[in-house]
Amino acid sequence: MSHSTPALVSTRWVELGLAIFTATVGTVVMVGSHASGIGWGDAGPEPGYFPFYIGLLLTGASLANLVLTLVHWRALTQAFVSRTAFAQVLKVFIPIVLFVASMPFIGLYLASVLFIGWFMWRDRQRDTPYGWWTILAVAGGAALFSYLVFALWFKVPLDAGPLGDLAHFVSRAMK
Repeated sequence: MSHSTPALVSTRWVELGLAIFTATVGTVVMVGSHASGIGWGDAGPEPGYFPFYIGLLLTGASLANLVLTLVHWRALTQAFVSRTAFAQVLKVFIPIVLFVASMPFIGLYLASVLFIGWFMWRDRQRDTPYGWWTILAVAGGAALFSYLVFALWFKVPLDAGPLGDLAHFVSRAMK
């Protein structure tokens, strides 16, 4: 990591937050398991027996990490992630979230075309910029290939969204 880039968050806070989070998950597992029964019945262990002890181990390890983080608090000053590195992660993460969030509305295929096309347009090089035809051909070709493989050859229908519904309607109307 570059020292000229300011830290977004230090390691100590990530360690502390993760220890608290995993201890909470372990506690939730223990409480849920206790409601299912954690004892030993006539037929063997009750449904919550093993999950309870897994939750107990997770909580115990998390509390140990919490104590170690607090003991070594002053030494854990190094940056976990810089602002520049986090910005680079967001440049990929945000389009992925938008891709997944758009699928129920526009379908997998159109969302894939837009997602692949966006990255090709955004990451094109100055000396060899992709033209719109190249971007559309690659993005559309990837979506078409997915459709051919899954929907036609393997007979696994994927959500095509409104365009798929329209194509299905048209194909039934033409019969």
